[in-house]
Amino acid sequence: MKLLSLYFMLAFMGLLMAVIIDLLSGETLTTSMRTIYDSFAATSIQESITMLVFISLPFVNTITSSIRNRSNKSIK
Repeated sequence: MKLLSLYFMLAFMGLLMAVIIDLLSGETLTTSMRTIYDSFAATSIQESITMLVFISLPFVNTITSSIRNRSNKSIK
C-alpha cells in the first residue's frame, strides 16, 4: 500500500508542477488545465495502451505482494 500511495503522490506532484510552471509563465489556471487535458486527449492507441500498462503496474505489484504474504502466513 505504501508503494501505491507513493505512486499516486508522485503523479499528483508531477501534474501540479506542470500547472504551477504554466501559472508562473503567465497562463490562466483554465488554460493550464486545458493544456494537460489536450496532451492526454491527443494520444494514439499505442500510447494509451502503454500508459494503461504503466498505470496498472503498481496495482499488480500491491496485489501480488498481498497474495504472497497470505500464502507465507498460511504455510507457517
